[in-house]
Amino acid sequence: MHHILIICPDNSELSSAEKWLSKYGFQVNTSLTLKQAEKYYELSEFHLALVDLECLNAPSEATATLPKDFPPHIALDARPSLSSAVNAMAQGAVYYLPLPSEPDTLLKHVIDALDGQVSNNQTLSNDSTTLFEATPPELQLGTAQSGIIGQCPPMQELFSDMTKVAHTDVTVLIRGESGTGKELVAKALHNLSNRSKHDIVSVNCAAIPENLIESELFGHEKGAFTGAVSARDGLIFAADKGTLFLDEIGELPLEAQARLLRVLQEGEIRRVGAIQSTKVDIRLVTATHRDLMKMVQQGLFREDLYYRLYVMELLLPPLRQRGDDISMIAKILLEKACTKHHRPSCDYSKTFDQAIRSHHWPGNVRELENALERAVILSPPGKIDPANLKLANISKVSEPAKQATSLLEGMNGTSLNDYFKHFVITHQQHMSETELAHSLGISRKSLWERRQKLNIAKK
Repeated sequence: MHHILIICPDNSELSSAEKWLSKYGFQVNTSLTLKQAEKYYELSEFHLALVDLECLNAPSEATATLPKDFPPHIALDARPSLSSAVNAMAQGAVYYLPLPSEPDTLLKHVIDALDGQVSNNQTLSNDSTTLFEATPPELQLGTAQSGIIGQCPPMQELFSDMTKVAHTDVTVLIRGESGTGKELVAKALHNLSNRSKHDIVSVNCAAIPENLIESELFGHEKGAFTGAVSARDGLIFAADKGTLFLDEIGELPLEAQARLLRVLQEGEIRRVGAIQSTKVDIRLVTATHRDLMKMVQQGLFREDLYYRLYVMELLLPPLRQRGDDISMIAKILLEKACTKHHRPSCDYSKTFDQAIRSHHWPGNVRELENALERAVILSPPGKIDPANLKLANISKVSEPAKQATSLLEGMNGTSLNDYFKHFVITHQQHMSETELAHSLGISRKSLWERRQKLNIAKK
């Protein structure tokens, strides 16, 4: 545990730092003056000090010179100036910041100082110029600026876990229903991590045709297969030194799962058709709405890969369980929809809020965003009519499912395989593989496997 000393008067903006630094796991002691700190503490035992320069410049202090055993420190000044910055840096300050400073900004500098990572644009240069604040503050999770909105207890627990794992390279599995914002969580983890200066590469495993997914992820050599007219790097290589986010990891074919396992175990990839391997350094974040353990038991997901992925799990609650967050999110998304469609802001009434809160939201935040956009388009400028949300009754069955039910009812005595074959052949001309799988209640992988088993050619 890092031990931090804060030296500031009672009325200082810095005095509040003790409370929130303690919440982040730091052991914090405070002192009103430098003399008091020397009298009551063994200064060499502290890893870092935060000093309000008012304490060093006070008349009661005989000298502003820091003792030899004084720990590395961050100087904070309520009246920042160039001369003050020069004096502070001359006395060994790691950073010079103005008061007040945002907690997120100060926390970042505390972590950097403890890690001994001082960037060139945060230190005093040889020509005696300084930059008080060169690094933008980290976004506060839960606010609109962070992209993830929420204040309910399940979301606060999620944010706490995210903060703890963000600065590590541990593999993270994000679980939650479709539309809950799993990709937003992955991006927030990347932005909070030490890899944020590099790219995050997002891949939806369900959106890539199964015969192309290995090439897309791992790359291929020229002539590796028909159509491979030139060599190509894969998306995993593109994420080198950054973060790779694999959404719907449960849709990844078994062959690709074996290749991904090697990436995690050996830190290297081999292009399709290649002999030599290439080293990569990635942080893997995955997401799924499926039960991977159940898939392991069914032989649809590799058990060894499952335990490689299941190091840290983040659970996203469905929208219907988030209480007042629903109204908060709806207001922000409503304003966003008005801006997008060049409409004046709409009054968010109690009647409208009741309509929002009474819906089950099976599609979660994605469904809410679409419904609000629909209401903005259909309602008069400046007004919002709850009826224009046009929320579907969740008990209603989709049109393809209705057709499937009707078809099954007309095929008395027909086996499930015959029905499956008939449905696929009938609808594949106007439905994608993903839509076919969704209508049948199975994954794209399961659809592909049953096509092979029943010898059903694609359109």
